[in-house]
Amino acid sequence: MKIKNYFHLYHLFSNNFSILSYLLTSAINSIAAKWGLPFSTIGMINFVGALSYITASLSLGRMGDRVGQKKLLIFATMIFGGFNVLGFFWSNVAELFAFSIGLNFFFGTFFPQIEGLLSKREKQIGIDPAMTINRFTLSWSVGNIIGMALGPFLIVKYPYITFGYGIILSFVASYILRHDFIKRGESIHFEPANSLKIPSKPIDFPKINLYRKVYRSTLFLSGLIYSAVLSLFPKVISMSGLPISLSGFLIVGANIGVLITFLVLGRFKIWVANPEISMIFLVAFPITVFLIFMPVSPMVFFLISLFAGMSYAVPYTYAIFYGLNSQDADEGKQGGFHEAIIGMIFGIGPLLGGLAIQLTSGLKGLGIMALGILVAIACIQIWFIRKIHVKQVIL
Repeated sequence: MKIKNYFHLYHLFSNNFSILSYLLTSAINSIAAKWGLPFSTIGMINFVGALSYITASLSLGRMGDRVGQKKLLIFATMIFGGFNVLGFFWSNVAELFAFSIGLNFFFGTFFPQIEGLLSKREKQIGIDPAMTINRFTLSWSVGNIIGMALGPFLIVKYPYITFGYGIILSFVASYILRHDFIKRGESIHFEPANSLKIPSKPIDFPKINLYRKVYRSTLFLSGLIYSAVLSLFPKVISMSGLPISLSGFLIVGANIGVLITFLVLGRFKIWVANPEISMIFLVAFPITVFLIFMPVSPMVFFLISLFAGMSYAVPYTYAIFYGLNSQDADEGKQGGFHEAIIGMIFGIGPLLGGLAIQLTSGLKGLGIMALGILVAIACIQIWFIRKIHVKQVIL
């Protein structure tokens, strides 16, 4: 297998910027924990940043469909390269808020453009949409693992590496993007392996909006616990007596869970247009709820993170697959909607999770919150399956 026939330049961008994203977000949360900020404040930092992410996703996501995804990426990466310099001067909470806003605005711009570009241009060269989604999710999830594992360690021990990497990556990417745009315009130069062109099960487009609504709402609900774990566990782990610099190596279980899920769902596509099978894969969420109520230990922290990642990655796969399977040439718009959901997850999850932990002085509050979410997800899935079957009987 030649890797160049499975992945290309824009997967490399997705991977490297995902590393940077998690290096920076885990840096913010780790510094907040190091400074002794309360859970509610850490949650609010993430919430304000997420509002910025949502704003960028919704306002700029569809712009790429009109002016070109590559053009937006060229300017966004150039500006973000200069923005990373501000990280060297963190000294108070206000600066953490400001950096979180700028950071999230960039990534709320970056990911819808990458998603729209891949979905639109790979469709033109005959790649199966399921394989487009699978390779994209694999590229960023591998980056997440690296960024989350090293983020808390680097920001505490060697902060200049984190921001130096951001500066160099952004400026180099901007240069390469500009060169690629001048040479090829908005097209992607890629010779795909034949296996990438095998079509998946046809999607029922008349009902695709229903699929989108259900799986985006399921993604939002399940992602609340995932985002709470990523943002709040550095402080939770430090309160248990472990060094903050080691927290990333436990929380990285979340992104390992994401990667495992993407590998499985990408290999076995029996969930496509099959709500019953899709619901079975959601079993990771009740396991997460059970683990949250277990007595805390390093292994329990890792397992909670692992299954929380799986709980997030399953509906993420469904939501982005049905979202980007569009016949209306609006891939950037759909990518913007998808990333707005992600922004809501990373804003509301840490805020509610932080309040829940603070009210109960422990993970019990997060467990109660997760239990309520589990009931809501179960109701949505049962309603969805019944609705699909009713429509099939009518037809």
